[in-house]
Amino acid sequence: MAFLFFFLLILLKPLAIDRLSPQGVDVLGSIAKMHSVREYKQQTGEQALFNPNLFAGMPIYHRLSPKAFSLDNLISRMSRLLHAVFWYYLLGALGGFLLFRYLGMSPLISLLGGLLFVLFPHYKSLYTEGHMAKLMALMYLPWAFLTFRYLLDKKTLLSMALFALAFGLQIRTQHYQIVFYTGLAVFALGIYPVIKNLLDKDWASAGKTVGLSLVALILAVAMAAQPLFLAKEYLPYSKRGKTTVDVKQTGARQEKSSGVSFDYATQWSTHPSEIFTWLLPHFYGGMSGEQYDGSKFPQLKNQRIPGYWGHMPFTQSYEYMGLIILMLAVIGLIANWRDVTIRSLFFLLLVLVLLSFGRHFALFYHLFFDYFPFFNKFRAPMMSVTVSYFIIVIFAVYGFKYLLELRRDKVDWKQQKLILYTFGAFFALGAIFWLYSLGASFSKVGETYQGQTLEIIKQIRQELFQRDLIRYFVLLILTGGALFAFLKNKLSTWALILVLGLLQIGDSLQVQSRVKPQYTDIKRLERQHFRPTEIDRFLKSDKDLFRIFPAGQLFSDNRWVYFHQSIGGYTPIKMYAIEELVEKNIYNGWDRNLPINWNVLKILNVKYVITQQQLQHPFLRLVKSDPGAKLYVYYFTGYLPRAFFVGQTQVIKDEVQRLHTINSREFEPATTAILEEELTEPISQPDSSFTKVLKFTPNELQLQVYTDKQSLLVISEVYYPPGWKIFIDNRPVQKIYKTDHAIQSIVVPAGEHTVVLKFEPDSYFRNIKISYASLGIIYLILLGSLAGHVLRRKKGKV
Repeated sequence: MAFLFFFLLILLKPLAIDRLSPQGVDVLGSIAKMHSVREYKQQTGEQALFNPNLFAGMPIYHRLSPKAFSLDNLISRMSRLLHAVFWYYLLGALGGFLLFRYLGMSPLISLLGGLLFVLFPHYKSLYTEGHMAKLMALMYLPWAFLTFRYLLDKKTLLSMALFALAFGLQIRTQHYQIVFYTGLAVFALGIYPVIKNLLDKDWASAGKTVGLSLVALILAVAMAAQPLFLAKEYLPYSKRGKTTVDVKQTGARQEKSSGVSFDYATQWSTHPSEIFTWLLPHFYGGMSGEQYDGSKFPQLKNQRIPGYWGHMPFTQSYEYMGLIILMLAVIGLIANWRDVTIRSLFFLLLVLVLLSFGRHFALFYHLFFDYFPFFNKFRAPMMSVTVSYFIIVIFAVYGFKYLLELRRDKVDWKQQKLILYTFGAFFALGAIFWLYSLGASFSKVGETYQGQTLEIIKQIRQELFQRDLIRYFVLLILTGGALFAFLKNKLSTWALILVLGLLQIGDSLQVQSRVKPQYTDIKRLERQHFRPTEIDRFLKSDKDLFRIFPAGQLFSDNRWVYFHQSIGGYTPIKMYAIEELVEKNIYNGWDRNLPINWNVLKILNVKYVITQQQLQHPFLRLVKSDPGAKLYVYYFTGYLPRAFFVGQTQVIKDEVQRLHTINSREFEPATTAILEEELTEPISQPDSSFTKVLKFTPNELQLQVYTDKQSLLVISEVYYPPGWKIFIDNRPVQKIYKTDHAIQSIVVPAGEHTVVLKFEPDSYFRNIKISYASLGIIYLILLGSLAGHVLRRKKGKV
């Protein structure tokens, strides 16, 4: 434990000792999109359940950290002392160590196994790019394996509670794709013992295993009810729950889906040939932004070059595992093939690898995509490589154990043959790689580099490839030399394991050192990157409640979200209705010279348009500019307030037709609302009306309104029935209408009224209680088991 602590402390020095954070794009984006939420909590102590600044406002209650206290909350508090990455690395390494000890490995082999697990170069890219949820989920993986294996062996309440706690903690990370892969692993490990019990007619053991496993899964799911069930509630309203409509596509109708489209879901699929990156990190050039440190073009030293030339759009990580670990995995797999656990994990590995192929093996991927619940909500099939690596580490640890158990003076030909054949196979593979490097194209389909530039890039890629090959053969020779010395009684078993382990650790560290993030003081970076500009100060000086439209390349920049309520920004789980209205149709207007859909701006309460170039249009009036930054602020003359009255409706149930109507010049949002169902009460166009904002917070909007006739009050807040509650003069509104494709409206009787919108999802508070109850049961079982153990020891002493 102490060795792991200090080793990881040194490895993660910039994070753990210097108290810096990686300066990834996603890191800055995450800071920006949650700034208003954090600021509100600091000022009021109240938790915001809705983020008004991002993408025209969207629910965030389903993404909040779990409230029921457990290990993850403890780590969050401990991260004030040392960075959370350090604690999760330590958690993963310790989990690996304990798992391998439980499987019967020696302390040294278990320690090596735990270290090799956390030294996967891919993990460094996860935390440098801000993908902490994925890293956290992966670090719980050995704990889920350990506790489930313990459950299979012991079949006690204690083992059930431990597995429920470990799996529940992983679910609470909210990275459900890794959770799904872990679920596959649990099934793979548990299916054989149950079938064997049934064939042996051992009904009691089979029933106990199945019963305790089911109770553990129920407790784990209930423990993660907040946020798990909240994510399920939000899913039908997000782009992960539906394929978005794009009216620019040909055809009036488009295929509807309950998840993302197959093409979108499988963009990051591993081509079968990319498995060779497990052995050569630069087989396909490495990362998309590769820092050049070769000798062929000294003038390009330390510059970023487009390294990756594989089949995915781009990549920010290495999937490199290492020659030695894969050789040991092969030895461990073959030598222990009769072990049921090894066989189960091998077939799981096969499934995971085939899943990683995605669109390159569409027939297999479609089986999961079409028929497994929620699987069509996942992206990036290549993500399964992270769990594949863990299985390979397990095989490698068994390979270490096999070598440890060999007696040098009694190594028979069969054992020598396994070692020699494995060595020969990897030598032959290296030779094939060398031949391939002489004829590979080293270019990516669709690359637009011209002439000499492309030729230089190709030569650099070949140089990186061949440099990897040199390291490959050096490691192969050193490994072969160590094995030969061992077989000739020149090297002890422990020395062999130590040499191979250190070579693999050094190899992994060398590759991950090529991921060179910029570390910084995150608070200082936030102050520097999000320093208010003259544009920001101008926009904040306007005290009206409004949104902005950062046009063009500014749209997805979360910097605007940091200060202002925007209809732009970036989040991978945006609401599909807003995406259809904004991203898919905002540039589908009727004016060829400036094809902005002005109706969308009216519907979404846009008051200012920010551009990087000067524009001339009747709807736009320049009110502020910063020529140095090439930023121009235009007042949108068609601006509508956050809430306004209309007296006419148009019912359009078909979403494509609805969007086409919104995109037409004839439609006027200020006077007509598009609904998806008929009103249950009559309305009229008011002769006199007004709306005034009395109070606004992320969770509440208070309005003072007046209309001389019963009319429809259109409120430019996203339609989300599970969250929004609306009251007129303290009386709850029974019917809220989805309006203009994405927002909402209510019928308001004539007269002056106070209208209050509250974002109060009942499910949020209900599921927090469920989480507390489940954790309470788990803790009681653990305390009861501990108390029973203490009592038994006391009785034993007597």
